Order: sequence, then structure tokens, then C-alpha cells
Amino acid sequence: MLRSMYSGVAGLKTHQTKMDVIGNNIANVNTTSFKSQNISFSDLMYQTTQNASGATETTGGVNARQIGLGAQSAAIATAIETQGATQTTNNPYDLMISGNAFFIVNDGTQNVYTRDGSFYVDGQGNLATQSDGYYVMGWMAVTDEDTGVTSINTNGGLSSLQIMSDETNTFPPEGTSQAVISGNIDAKDSNITSSAGKTIALEFYDNLGYLYTAEFTIKDVDDELNTYTMTLTDIMDSDGNSVGAEQLAMVHLGNDTQAGVTTQVPGVLAAGYYVSSYSASKGTADFSYSDSDTTTTDTVLYSGVPTSGSLSDLDDAGVLYDLYKITIDDETFFDEDTYTMDELGNLTISHISTTSTTTTKSVVDDTTTTSYAVTVNGTTATVSYTTTTGTLTSDSDGGKYTAIASALKTAYSIPTGLSSSTTYHTTDGSTVILTVPSSTTASTKSDYTVSVTSGTATITYGTATTATASVSGNYSKLSETETVLGYYGLTADTSSSDTYVISSNGITVTSTVTGTLQSGYTYDSSEETITDGTNTYEDVEASGTMTDDIAAAFGISSDDYDEDDTYTITESDDGTVTISIAHTVTTKLQDSTNVSANVGSSTVTYTDSTNVKTYTIDSTGDLEDLESDTNASAILAAFGLTSVDDYESDSDYSESTYVISSSGLSITTYKDTTYTLDTDSGYSASTSGTTVTVSLTSSETLDTEGQMTELSSTVKNAFGISSSDYDTSEPYDTYTIEVDSSGNATLTITDNSYETVATEYNRNEMTLNYDHATGAYTGATFKQADTTENGITYTDITTDKIILNFNPDMDDSVNPWTDVYLDLSTTTNYNSSGTSTLQASKGDLAGNNTGRMMGKMTGISISKDGKISASYSNGQTLLLAQIASATFANASGLEKAGNNLYTATLNSGDPVVADITVGGGSISTGVLEMSNVDLSNEFTNMITAQRGFQANSRIITVSDTLLEELTNLKR
Repeated sequence: MLRSMYSGVAGLKTHQTKMDVIGNNIANVNTTSFKSQNISFSDLMYQTTQNASGATETTGGVNARQIGLGAQSAAIATAIETQGATQTTNNPYDLMISGNAFFIVNDGTQNVYTRDGSFYVDGQGNLATQSDGYYVMGWMAVTDEDTGVTSINTNGGLSSLQIMSDETNTFPPEGTSQAVISGNIDAKDSNITSSAGKTIALEFYDNLGYLYTAEFTIKDVDDELNTYTMTLTDIMDSDGNSVGAEQLAMVHLGNDTQAGVTTQVPGVLAAGYYVSSYSASKGTADFSYSDSDTTTTDTVLYSGVPTSGSLSDLDDAGVLYDLYKITIDDETFFDEDTYTMDELGNLTISHISTTSTTTTKSVVDDTTTTSYAVTVNGTTATVSYTTTTGTLTSDSDGGKYTAIASALKTAYSIPTGLSSSTTYHTTDGSTVILTVPSSTTASTKSDYTVSVTSGTATITYGTATTATASVSGNYSKLSETETVLGYYGLTADTSSSDTYVISSNGITVTSTVTGTLQSGYTYDSSEETITDGTNTYEDVEASGTMTDDIAAAFGISSDDYDEDDTYTITESDDGTVTISIAHTVTTKLQDSTNVSANVGSSTVTYTDSTNVKTYTIDSTGDLEDLESDTNASAILAAFGLTSVDDYESDSDYSESTYVISSSGLSITTYKDTTYTLDTDSGYSASTSGTTVTVSLTSSETLDTEGQMTELSSTVKNAFGISSSDYDTSEPYDTYTIEVDSSGNATLTITDNSYETVATEYNRNEMTLNYDHATGAYTGATFKQADTTENGITYTDITTDKIILNFNPDMDDSVNPWTDVYLDLSTTTNYNSSGTSTLQASKGDLAGNNTGRMMGKMTGISISKDGKISASYSNGQTLLLAQIASATFANASGLEKAGNNLYTATLNSGDPVVADITVGGGSISTGVLEMSNVDLSNEFTNMITAQRGFQANSRIITVSDTLLEELTNLKR
């Protein structure tokens, strides 16, 4: 057998193997993360027929003689490190690795590796492959019990990733522990200075995730000291219901020392007591004693206790010492001391005494509107005051009536309701002359029309006539319309042969003139000549333009034709020769100014304005201009007037005017009326330049001594007294008016007031302090008990966060609330246009420690480093796990195990398990890595494989032919 045949067979087998590799690549062109393969060939061993020999002294060396035995498959390589294309799926569990790493999955017996990231979450919450359900391997997150920090140990062992479980489906609640009071307090804010104060609300969570709202009230204490009280007034649940007096009685602002919990203080309920019922309408309260168990109902110990009265009332009821630890000793507390009780049982105790302070007021300086003078005669004081009533203009142009103030109209007895066009004039203000316009309107008469354009009025009298005629026809018919003939200066003609045509240029009349060849003349139509025996006239055609020679031959007068007229010569059977001449005359309209012709397609309409009269004049002007116009009588007649003498103005300042409109004529006349200033009532006038100032002087008498509430507003204004200078409640403030030797008057205010010796003490209240110069917050202070008559002092100022302390007297085991620390460091005390902007928000300045309700898992997210986190409805996120990745020293050495899986081999090396980002890779979600098969390359390889297969088959065919020839030698 020939060696070439065996070589051809080997070539066929290798190229068949190459086609197998190409076919597998193309079959997996859409397989997720498939890595294409490539085959390479090597030649087989050689048959050596002669070995190589070296050169000798006489001959050169000889190469070896070898015959090859074909080809074989050398290697099949996988393009395992070539990245495939990206396909978007929008499935959050579809993952793609960028880089050389592999996902690690476990088939139940061993870890295998894949680039296929099409995963899902199975019924147990484990992340697994969709195709086989193999667990995806990685590291689960671990939470440190001491610090609460959740982290992942990538150096630990691998495990399956259970990312959904009963434990991770919810996120536990947490109580709010920090809060921020921010914004500005404006000392002029009416809410801050009111008795109710300004309310701000703070939302916070308890340890069980329930939301509550704490309400605080901010009130002004002292403007000069820049201090304000901040009081906790109520706590409400998420439905807006108050938590109740028992709970509120066990909440306070500040630590125990600041709130005075460690000592009993006046006006505050003794430890354990709380108001179980409060009736403002009845004025009574019931008291119970708490057993620190919120699940039980406490027994009412004291009922019907008055919410206001004297301390002796509480002492007689036997509750003053039990509830408040107060003893009436006539040193600190007295029988006549009064009290009021709030809903929490806190008392405001008042020990009454009267104090007096005086304030002296002088007469205010003159102002631009009012000046005051005060005199005293015995026990009677007289306050005189001059006020500016208003001003007028005294220049030549005067002013408008509408500019006269109503007070000035009273001063001059000027009537109201006059025309807004009324003007005034004055010289020194003693009198005012009003120039009042009045209008007379005359409508346009029925025979007239008026139009106004660009300030010119056109007045038309009379009516245009119309006439109609046919555009063309027999002139005798037109003669019946003598009016139309008159427009053209024509006379009637009864000739039925005449015709006419009317155009925009005029009327054209065509008449026919006839004649017979005169005796002595001969007409030769063939020669086109006329002879009279002596002369011969040539070029006389059967029709043409008239000449004098032709007219003479036919006996036609020169008056009967024009040179441009045409003729026609005819010969009858009896030899008579006649001529017919078409004579045309065009005449234009005789009066084109008043007569116009509108030529239509069949008729002509004539408009004759001969009898219409038109006059023009300015549409507005002085009446004398209208009267002096040359057409004045005709113009006035259009409006039914004969003269304008009755409309002349009776004014030294304004002339009569007229206005012509399409509807008629309006004439405005003016009349002057003089009004005199009422000096008898105290009015006076003064002139400065062109300004007249009118003033009114009045006076008022009063006693030199009396109560401040008796003073009129005039007297208060005279001494510059405002409502803040005196009190309107008992004991009433009093005044005294005096005048010194220089005539200077003063009013002394005596402020009589009650003094509160013992005031309210409230554990739910603190005082906010601000720097007077900068408006910055300087800290908070708290009321404390002392041994003085007042019974109240203040703690040292603190800039620390203020604790909202819950249930200090209660067992913490039944308290779901977490103490909240209030940060007021950012509040300020500036002017903000009378509006305070205080507000409260849970959490610290960095937004931490806000607390939260229980959250339900709302989603799973996977980051680029493979970390899996859960998000919850309460805004929290939780790190659950991290997907591990494996890299190999020789990834091409991995062995394909089917189903897009690979197993490690001795040549791939052991896997290096690490975070995907260690090797510079990353994980993308919602996308998959597709096959890296290049179809153009595969088709090219397919062609080369086909050609190689064909060539090797030809070797076998030719070898077979040679063998056939060999066997044929025996024939």
C-alpha cells in the first residue's frame, strides 16, 4: 500500500476533528458564557530512508531522507480568558463577571466553577444556579453582638448563601435617642410673646417601633435677658391621642438633678402621684398613686380637689402636705396665698404684695403732622394740638379736584362727588376756586353722517342717487334712459341701427352711414379702382379705411365720418354700388367728480353725488374755532344747532371745547366757584413756595391727676405714651401732669402692680438663654427649690444636650421608651421679620439615631464586589453575604464538565478564592456574559477545514488510481 494513502486518511481524520470543534463552537454561539475552542495540528512521525551524513575530505554532507506519514491533532485550546458580549436581562439575579475570575458553585459533592451567572433564589432562600440548582458559594455576613457591626470574613470558609430567611425578612425597630431643635426665635414673634406660646412638635420612636409626638411650647421670659421657656406640654401616639397624665407625670426635661427629682419642691406633685382626672369646667381634679404597672388601673385616692383657690383650701382638704409636701408656716407660705393647677398637677403659687414704680414723660417734639402744647391751670390741664389737614398747590396751573383730601374739603366746605375733571386754583389758601366742567351733547341729525379719521371730522349732507344701464346694446334703447345720456352729454337718438358699449373709459357709440356711387363714377372691384372720367383712384378695396376721394365718389359729407372710420363696398345684382361706413364716437363722463360708474359684466351702476355736501374740520378744539369756521352754520346744522353763544365758558381758567364723534357733538363749558377756608373752626393756611399748608388747631382739657385708663388717645399721643407704658388691670396705674417754671409740661406714670412671691415649678420646663450681642445659644437652665421666700432658683447654665427623660420613677422593664437627647446648639435669637422658625427633628445633626419602626424587606441588591444587601421599608439596609470568586494560574487548563461548568485539573492549578475586586474584576447585575464565539472566524475556519478535507480526499483518490494501474499490469 502507498504511504500517501495513509497520510491522506490521517489528514481526513484531523480535518474531521477540526470540523467537530467548529461545529461545537457554532452550536454554542448563544450559550451563556460559552468559551470557544480552537484546534491546532502537528505532523506525524517520519520514515527515514537515509540518515544524514557529514562532509568528508572528498565529498560534501548529505541530508537525511524522510517521508512523512500524515497529520494529527496537536492541541485543542479554549479561549477561556476572552470576555463574551453583554446581554441585558433586567433580572437582578443575573450576574456577569468582568475579569478572569469564576463563580464557585457546589454540585452537592464538590465545588465547580462557572462564568454563567444566571442565578435565582430557591424556596429556602439560597442563591443557586437556574440550570442545575447548584448552590452559589461565598461568605455569610456576621454581626458582632457587642458593637452591632455587620461584616464579612473573606478569609473564612465558603458556604452556600441563604439570603432570604425568617431572620432577614424583617429589620428590628429601634427607639429614637437623639433629636435636634433648630431654627430661630424672633423676640417680636407674636406667638412667642403670647400667653399660649409657640408650639413645636418632635416625632420619635419607642423601642417597639411605635411613633409618638412630643409637643413643646416656647414662651418669652425676658427680652432684655434674651431668655425663653421651653415646656413639654403633651405626648401623643400615632393616632393623636395623649399618652395620659400618668405617663406625663413621669416624664421630665433634664437629668434627675436638673429636674429636681431627687428633692421635693414646692408646687410639684410628690413622687408617685399623678392627675387621673382633670375637669376645667368643674374646676376639680382627681389624684391617683402609680404602682409602676401600666397594665393595671390605679385607685383614685383624692377626688374633687379644686384646681384653683387659696392654699388654705387645699390645707383644709387635707391634701396640701400629702400631694405637695407644703406646710403653711406664715414665713414661706401663707393661708391667703392663691394657686392655680394645670393638667399635670403643677401649682403656680402667688403671694400678693403691691409695688410701685414711676416713669416721667415729656411733651413730644413737633412732627410733620402734629404739634402739641400743654398748659396747667389749677387742677385742670389743657392739651392743644395742631394737625396738618393737607396741602394744596398755588402755582398758575393749579391742581386736580381729585387731589384735594377729604379733610381739606371739610375745611373749605367743598362739596363731594364733583366731576373728576374739576380743577382748583388758590393763591394764599384763604379761598379755593373750583373750575367745574359741564357737558352738552347734541346727536347727529338723520340727514347727516359724521366720520372721524386721524383727528379730522368729515360731515356729509344729502344722499347719492343711482342709475343703471346695460353695458352694451342698441343706442335707441339707451336713449330711453335720459339720465345716463346726460352723464355723457349725449342726446337721444331713435335710430335703430346705432349701437353702444360702456367701459371705464366712457361710452362708445357706433352709427352706420350709407351712400350710393354717384353718377359719373365707375367702380371696378377687380381692379380696385374708381374713375370719374378724368381721374382714376386706385387701391380701393372692397373694405378699408375711409378717404375723402371715396367719400366724394359716394356723395358722403365729411361731417358724417372720421378718417379712422371703416367702410364696406357692395355691388347688387342690378349693378348698384353702395357703401356702408361704421362711425364710432367715444365720450367720457362729463362730471367725474360727483358721478362714478361701476362697470360690471352686464350692467353699469352710476352713483351720483351731485347733491351731497361735505365739510371737514378738526374733530376736537376750542369752541371759538368751531364758531369761526367758514362752514360753521352748515356744521352746526348737522347737530341741530344754530349758534354756540349759549355755550361760552364762565371761567377765568378754562375755555369751552368741543369734540365731534360719529355719534354727535359734545361741548364742554366751565364755571368758576369760590370756597372760603373755615377759620372759625380753627383752620389756618400758610404758604411756602408753591405749596399751601392747611392746619387745624384743637384743644382738650383733663384733670391733672387720675388713672391711666382715663386718658384719651390725644393726651397719650401728646406725651408719647404707648400701651407698653402702663397696665390696664388692677391695681390701675395712675398719672400726674405738672408744668415747671419754664413752661415745660411732664406726665408722671405710677405703675402699681402685684408681685408673685412663689411661682410655678415644672419638671417639664427649662429656660433657654441667648447672647444679647450675637444672638447665639448659650445654654439651658432649670428651676430649682431653695430656702428663700421665693422658693425658686436656677441651676448653672449648661450647653450639653438636654435629656428628655422618660419614666424616671418607673421600673425600666415596663418602659418601651428610650431617653432622647435634645441638641439646641444650632438655635439662634435673631430678627426674622416677626416670625420664628423653630422646628424639631429626630436624629442628631448627622442624621443618625433617628430610631425606626420595624421594616419589611423590600428588595435585594448586589454590588460590584459581590456583596448582597437587603433593603427594608423603614429605610434600613443590611449586609447579608458576599459572593466568592475563584481565579487560576492557568485558567485554560480547566476541564469542561458540561452545563457551562469547569473542574480544576493538575494543569489549571488550585483555585485562589477571594473577593472579586482583588484581581481587578467586578460583578454587574441584570446582565449575563454571552458566548465569545466569533462566527466570522468560525466560518473562515470552516472553509479552510473543507478545503483541507477535499485535498486529502484527492490524495486517497489518486493513490487508489495508482494502485489500480499497478493491478492492471498483470492483464
